[in-house]
Amino acid sequence: LARRPNPLFGAVLELDSDQDASYHALQITGAMQFSEILSLNAFYTLSETRSSVQLHNNTTQGLATNYSKLFLDEGPADTDQRHVFNMSLNFRPDFYKGENRVARAILNGWSISPIVKIRSGRPFTVTNGAVDANLDGVTNDRAQVIGDPHLDNPTAGMWFNIAAFVRNPVVTGVATEGNSPRNFLYGPGFQAVDLGLSRDFRFGERYKLRIRMEGTNILNHANLDQPNSTAPANPASPGNFGRITSAGSMRKIQFGARFTF
Repeated sequence: LARRPNPLFGAVLELDSDQDASYHALQITGAMQFSEILSLNAFYTLSETRSSVQLHNNTTQGLATNYSKLFLDEGPADTDQRHVFNMSLNFRPDFYKGENRVARAILNGWSISPIVKIRSGRPFTVTNGAVDANLDGVTNDRAQVIGDPHLDNPTAGMWFNIAAFVRNPVVTGVATEGNSPRNFLYGPGFQAVDLGLSRDFRFGERYKLRIRMEGTNILNHANLDQPNSTAPANPASPGNFGRITSAGSMRKIQFGARFTF
């Protein structure tokens, strides 16, 4: 309230379409048919997504730390992922070359379809905690940067240098803006291999049985979530600040069958 030119007025909501976002990308697509039994498709995108304020929410209000100085919020968008790579493979091998008709019917005709997905990490903002240091009536302030937050070898136990941030305290009558930029640090990337395995069994001309196995994250790779990015009140007791305490879905496998007649 201390920052309002006329304290007799409460909060005034003004709706303007005065913000912007940009997306620039290089996209590369490749497709190859190596043989009748093997084909490959690959996609790679190098991109940058920026926005003038936090625009990625489901309300009519973009989120900003100081609505009088919106230029301070310009930076990478929440959806900014610099590198995205996807590759799909379809492999229909004939394992058995012998004369046994039963073995040929069981071992041949399978379709193996892996999908490789690799993405770089998304950005995040280091916040000042549930305190209103800049006296704007909203507790979405950013922390103060006092050092280099980057680490050469980040881990789940310490994703960035927590000693590089301090929380700005609330001082009556003194508005303090955190100098930590919006979305200037990036979280862990994503890597996963999905796998599909299917086979059609025909019984005469009218009947067909299809069995299928599908697995997501078949290699059971741990895809870490974003780190805790709320600066603590006491640097000597950081809690989970800078740590990653959760991860995405692990391996899931499902089986199905379909009989057609």
